Formats: sequence, C-alpha cells, structure tokens
Amino acid sequence: MYGTLHKALAAWVQSLPDGETLMTMVLAEVNFAGSADDFFRFYTDEQTTAFLGAIAKVTGHTIEDCKYHAGRCFLFGLLESGYGDALRTLGDDFYTMLGNLDSLHESFLPSFPKMRAPSVRPVRNDDGSLSIHYYSSNAGLSNFMMGALEACARQLFDLELSMHHRVKKDDGNSHDVFHVFMDEKGYGTKRKEDEEAKKQCTVAMPPSLTNDLFPWHVAFDRDMKIASLGKHLASRLKRKQIGAQAWQVFKVVRPSSMRLKFDDMLQVQGAPILLSVDAKHLTHEVTVDESVVTLTHHLPQLQVTDPSGARGSESSTGCPFSGTSSSFSSNTSSKRSSADMLLRAARLTSKVDNIKLHGQITYHEESDLLLFVGVPALHSLEEMEAQGINLTELPLHSHGREFLYGAMYQSASAKNTNEVDKRMAELDHSMLEVQQKKEQIDALLHSILPPVVASSLARGEIPPAEHYKHVTVLFCDIAGFTNISSEVPATEIMKMLHHLFVKFDDLADKHGCYKVETIGDAYMVAAGCPEECEDHAVRIARLAIDMVRTAETVKSPLDGEPIRIRVGLHSGPLMAGVVGRARPRYCLFGDTVNVASRMESNGLPGCIQATYRFTQALPTDHEFEIVPRGHIDIKGKGHMKTFLLLGALDDECMEPLMPSQNKMEDIAPHLLKMTAARETVDDRLAEVSTCATSLRNRRALQRKASYMV
Repeated sequence: MYGTLHKALAAWVQSLPDGETLMTMVLAEVNFAGSADDFFRFYTDEQTTAFLGAIAKVTGHTIEDCKYHAGRCFLFGLLESGYGDALRTLGDDFYTMLGNLDSLHESFLPSFPKMRAPSVRPVRNDDGSLSIHYYSSNAGLSNFMMGALEACARQLFDLELSMHHRVKKDDGNSHDVFHVFMDEKGYGTKRKEDEEAKKQCTVAMPPSLTNDLFPWHVAFDRDMKIASLGKHLASRLKRKQIGAQAWQVFKVVRPSSMRLKFDDMLQVQGAPILLSVDAKHLTHEVTVDESVVTLTHHLPQLQVTDPSGARGSESSTGCPFSGTSSSFSSNTSSKRSSADMLLRAARLTSKVDNIKLHGQITYHEESDLLLFVGVPALHSLEEMEAQGINLTELPLHSHGREFLYGAMYQSASAKNTNEVDKRMAELDHSMLEVQQKKEQIDALLHSILPPVVASSLARGEIPPAEHYKHVTVLFCDIAGFTNISSEVPATEIMKMLHHLFVKFDDLADKHGCYKVETIGDAYMVAAGCPEECEDHAVRIARLAIDMVRTAETVKSPLDGEPIRIRVGLHSGPLMAGVVGRARPRYCLFGDTVNVASRMESNGLPGCIQATYRFTQALPTDHEFEIVPRGHIDIKGKGHMKTFLLLGALDDECMEPLMPSQNKMEDIAPHLLKMTAARETVDDRLAEVSTCATSLRNRRALQRKASYMV
C-alpha cells in the first residue's frame, strides 16, 4: 500500500512525549532503505507490517490501538501532502462527504496507480443514526478508518461522533459496518428548490438531441434489460444489445457493493457510479454507425423540465460532486467478500481493453426507466488509443476532456514527484554514507591526535605548543624483545604487538589516560595532558599495574612464556604540541619525558619503577604499595633514588609486582654493585619483600583503625 498509513503512524508517534526519540528507535528497528513515512511511496505488506510492529513495540500499545491513533492523525499527512482542498470539495456536511468519498479515491488513481482504494457507503437509518459500510482489500484497517472518520468529522465539520464497530469483516462478514450517532447537523440542510425557477425550463429533448448530448448513456427497464444506448457506446458493441440483460454487458466497479438490480440502482441516484463494459462485447475496430439506436419508444421524450408542471426526475440535473446523494439500502450489500469486489474493481479499472464509464443514475418516472449518463473515465493517452476514443467524442458539457487532461497532468506530476523523491532518497542515502565516512575519519583522527588538536587541524590551523605543569608520563617496553624479533617471523611479532597494544589501548581509555604513541615495542602514555587533571599520578599508577598484569596474559611467540614488560613512571612539567604538516604528530617535550623513559630502560621485568617526584605527586592518603629500590645511576642525571610500585592496597587478591627471586638476571647490574657487601642477591630481594610486607600490614592496621572510629 502507499504511505498513507505510514505517514499517519509517524505523525502520531512524533506527537507523543519524546516523539523524536521514539521515532529514531522505530527507524532503527525497521531499517528501511530511504524514508519510512513517505506519503507517495508504495510499501509492500511486509514493510507495512514491520513498521507497524516496530511502533507497537516502541510505544507499548497494541497494533490495533496504533492503527486507531494513526487514523486520528490521518488528516495531518493528507493536508501536508496538499489534498486538504480536495477533501473540502466533497460536501458541506459529513454525510455528503462520505457519499462522494469514492469519487475522490477514483481521482487519485493517476497519482497512485497501484492503489487498492477502499469503498465507503453511508446509510441513514430510520432512527437518525448512521451506518457506514466499509469495504477494503487491505486487511485489518477498520480501526484506522474509524480513527480517520472521527478526525475528519471533528476537524472539517466540528462534529463529534459516537462510533461502534457493529459488524466486523474478520468475523466472516464481507465487510465492516460502523454504527454512528451524531448531531443532526452531520446530515446537512437540504436546499429548498425554487419551483418558479423550475418552470422556466421548457426544453423537451427528443431522442436525437439526447443522443448528441449523452452519446455514452445507457437506460434500463425494471427487468434490467437495456432499453437505450448512446451512439458512441453502441458503436463499440459487437451486436445490437437492446433487450439484453444489463449484467451480461455491464459490470459495476463502484460502488463496490452495488448490484445491477433496479431497486438497488434506484437507491443511488446522485451518487457517482463507475460502470465497466464487458470486453467480450466490444468490437476491435471502432466504427460510428449513424443509424445506431438511440432512445427507443420506451423513452419518447426525456424532459429536463415539464412545462406543464408534471413531476419529473428530481435528480436529473444532479451532479456527482453536488453532494445530493441519497441514502443506500442496508440490504444491498454483496454476499461476496469486499476483498474480492475491490480487487475485481481494481482489475477492471486498470484494464485498457474495456471501456469504463463514469457518471450517475437518474430515474425517469414517465417511462419507468433508469438512465445512466456518463462519459469514458480516461486517465491517459494510452487508454484513449487502446479504446479507440477521440477527444471529440467526449461532450464538452461533461468535462470529460478536462478530467482527462487533469488525470494526465496528475499522472505526470506524480511521476515527476516520485522521481524527485527517488533522487532525494538517493541523496539522503549518499549524505548518510558521507556522514558515516566523516565520523569514521574523525574517530581515526581523534585516535591519533587529541580532539581539540584534530579540530584545529581540520580548520587548517596549527595549534600553538602548550605548557603543562603537572603531568605523569609512563613508558613501557617488552623484556627480551630483541631476542624475540631476531628469531620469530615479522608477521608473528606484529600479531603479538597488535594483541598486546589493543589491550593497552582499552586500559588507557578505562583509566582516562592519553596514549601518545608507540615506537617498536615501546608504549607511551600520559595523564594531565592534553586534558589537565589533579589525579594524573593516580590514573597512571592504576594503569601501570593493570598493564603489567595484562601483559602476562599474552604469550611470547618465541617460547610460549607470558610477556613481561618494564614500566617507568615520572611526574613533572612538560611542553606539548603538534609537529609537522604532513602526517602531523602530537609530541611531548621536556625533562619529564626523558626521565620517565630512563625509568623504563633501567627497570626490572615485570616491575614498575618510579621516581621520587612521582611518589610526591600522589595524594598523601593514596592506596598504593610503594617501596624504595635504591639509588641508580641514570644517564644524564647521576644517581637517582627510585621506587617500585608493587600494587594497590585495595587489590588484596593480587600478588605484589616483585622482581623474580630465582633469576639473578632480573636484578639490574647497578643493583648488584650496591649489594656487593651483602652475601647474596636474595638478601636484597628479601629486604624489598620485607619492606613491602611491613608497608602492607601498616596500611591494613590504619584502615582497621579508621573503620573502628
């Protein structure tokens, strides 16, 4: 179906609190290519079902409730799409509008060639209530129609309806019936006819004049036998059809429920009717026979007005759009299903090998005949050529030519509109792809450079270098990487580094630190730069602990042993800025960077070595285990007192990050020199371990005392 329901559903969802958010959730559910609420787009039944189901899921309403609320918002989409004026021409009251609604649907066919238009038949009951017979080949839209009718009544006629779904198609009936109670103004006020004005029409029409004015007419007697044919219609039939049964030659397309019965057709005077001539009775070559039968002796004089004052047909001058439709009999509904009738009507309407006649029925009392006066319902030049109809065969007074031109213009406009919509949908899709690519590029750029720096570079600006007073820098590398890289294929090394550094990247994001760069197996991180923060040392400390323990989960491609890294930390001031225009890099400069690098290069595998400045950057009540390692000779700095960060006190389940006690090479050469006076390296390690244990016990007692207080 076309986007009528989609547009109404979208309008209802957007009218709800947080409607825009809900609509975004719905669109994420259905994932349509292009717009999901395009009024002019044709959607498959599967797409409509998916859209409706997504809205029901997001809003928490039942599907039937969603249809009803969508119907109440139906006019928003119709008015927005430019069809508001068309609705207002259907009548001055609600009842008249319902009677002419099928004509509006028929006029939509050029713009919506795939439309399976519903049919609405209003019946005014003896008790003043109204029965609306609703025929639709689209299953399950009765609630939508009820909501739409209530909205039309309220917004166009300021009329409140009390509507009940008396007969349901789903229960095995051929169609739905709505029982409506409304104010009497819903039926409008019947205009009084000026009797004196009627007497001023004195023209009596002989058969020849009737044939000229109504060359496409057909008349039926009470037995529904054809009593008269217009010349253009008769010339297209294979043989003389006078006296033939009406149902053998003609079929009723609209109203969908009407049968070719005299009493039934008598009830629809003034209502628009669409007849189809059975194609098997049509000639292939159109020849106009001047001797064709016109009005027979059954209709010697069809008078517009009887000058003598005799009663004539009150609806003979009626117009299908005048709003003077009579009520239908509630007993005329077809026994066939509405889906069958409407699908048959769609087939008859779309076929070009038969003739469709659009007009109205009027009753001529003197001859006791039903007269159908109409013209071919043509929508395109192709239909004219297929049926062999010339423009001159459409009477000027009938507006058949204007209807044809309007239909052709509407069809061309709809085609152009659909083409524009298609191009706009393609443009929207392209813009979405561009936006997604831009987001990917921005994400990649922000992973290389700080967002502030990346934004400046995108504007063509080179941001000036900035000075940061309080920054903690971390360096780490892989112990034994030289041996690994010399004996293992490069692809395996790259795989190992990628696996390890991806884990490190996640940890840096977790702790709010900025990854500066990687060079070979070296990994550099900073906190307090480019975004300043007071807890920079705490962030780096927790990151360093997690990095050492995470590295042990990655296996060396050389021997399958866990990877062990050396980590160095230092805090202090530094400069930061962008270097270069081609492949620019965000670099950190200053002695703080150099010292942090020295802490790493002179560190121990599996350990975190830090400077005194780092320990001072931590808050006084920090929760870390830090023990002195001793003084180390640092290139360019001389002897520096260094410390080992063993872990966090709140991480009691983890073992402290201690040097290995059974591998002498784990102890740096300078530490061997410092411990030469002692008996063994184990003595020095025991001292570090004892210090760490003592510190942990002291912190535990402090926490216990604070809890007691």
